[in-house]
Amino acid sequence: MKKNEPYLQMPVKETFLYGRLISGKSLGDVIYIKARRKYCFRLLLVFESGDVKMVQRTTSSNKQLARQERDEALMEIANGSFIPFSYTVKEFYDFWFYHHMLGQKRITYNTYNAYRNIIENYLLPKLGHKKLDALQRRDLVKALSGIPHPGVLRTAAGVVTASLCYARKHNYLSRDIYTGISSEVKQPCQKKKVDTRQQVYTVEQAAHLLYLCKQQEPMIYLPMLLAVTAGLRISEITGLRYSDIDFLGKKLFVERQLGKNLYMEVAQENRPVLCSELPLKTKNSKRAVVLADFVLDEILLERQRYEKRKASDPEFLDLGYICCHENGQCHNRSFYIKSYNRLMEQSGISRLPWRKFRNTYATVLAQYQVNMKTISKCLGHYSPDFTSRIYVASQKQETYDISKIIEEYVLAHHLLSKEQGCVEPKRQCNVEQKPYQLPDTHAYWNYFYD
Repeated sequence: MKKNEPYLQMPVKETFLYGRLISGKSLGDVIYIKARRKYCFRLLLVFESGDVKMVQRTTSSNKQLARQERDEALMEIANGSFIPFSYTVKEFYDFWFYHHMLGQKRITYNTYNAYRNIIENYLLPKLGHKKLDALQRRDLVKALSGIPHPGVLRTAAGVVTASLCYARKHNYLSRDIYTGISSEVKQPCQKKKVDTRQQVYTVEQAAHLLYLCKQQEPMIYLPMLLAVTAGLRISEITGLRYSDIDFLGKKLFVERQLGKNLYMEVAQENRPVLCSELPLKTKNSKRAVVLADFVLDEILLERQRYEKRKASDPEFLDLGYICCHENGQCHNRSFYIKSYNRLMEQSGISRLPWRKFRNTYATVLAQYQVNMKTISKCLGHYSPDFTSRIYVASQKQETYDISKIIEEYVLAHHLLSKEQGCVEPKRQCNVEQKPYQLPDTHAYWNYFYD
């Protein structure tokens, strides 16, 4: 998919668009087909769209069994479980993904890429030619087991479950073959998993990076400052306007994000396709975040530079974005990568992904005993438990073995009683040997206060 093009719409069968089956009736008695040597029956079906279609079903070579199957079909129509049309897996996914998920649910660009990769590379090559209603659970397990990456496998299991649940709900599939499918899939072999959630920058490292960034890579200094001190996503930083800053209240308001828009019904002027204004990731992402005074000072300095460029350049795009090009054009979400890579090479600090600044922000606030609910709201999360579990790195307390130092100190200052300090062999020591133990509080009291 090219950067300047909307998503490709796949053609789907017309029968998918009929909607739910409303009613149906039998068109007479069963009919014997000589060529097939079997009986068949015909049904007249009325759909939600108003379309009326006749369908024919071939049944048994026995007339009584054929009539019985016809009656069962009429009962299924009455209780809403009749499957009027047969589709291949590919036909169903062309409809579900391109018409339902894109056309109706309007998924984001990242979700589009992830789902399309799974469907086209892992599901359709193995299942695309099969009839949807003939699928078996083992077919799904086999297809999913061929996915080598654990992260992709988890997403693929979700795609299969959600899509087949939709198929069953809309009478494209007659039975549940998908519930709990992920538990049966063989997990791919992988190296020992490293818990990357515990990898964050320390306060000292973040401060050093900001200082070095201001000197060496000023273009990404303010974005990095907002990521470290406000916990913003990169797409939220690029979408931040000066009008979103309350300088008197010392707050910023997250109202939008920038990214690629799959749905180009209304063209947005003066911006690349990758910089379209999009709704926020979740409803909780719309939030207010308190800013420190020095961050507000940096934003004011950037505003002065913005106004200076605006006055000197007749072609300057006055879009009002805080983080933008020198001509006023907004950044796309990957603008920071080259500068950030150069900065990390110069800093001597192990490179972490940019998104780890959000983890660093959450971890630092937690270390300063900020309420987890407050941290969760600042990050735009739905629950404090999620923030604590995923974003806050638990700091391990370092422990030191000081037993030898204490022993040397105690012996050097004669803090043990003679009985405890007896180190001669048993046959030469008249006192019964006791196990080594530290003196009680009186010994320390006598030493320090006598």
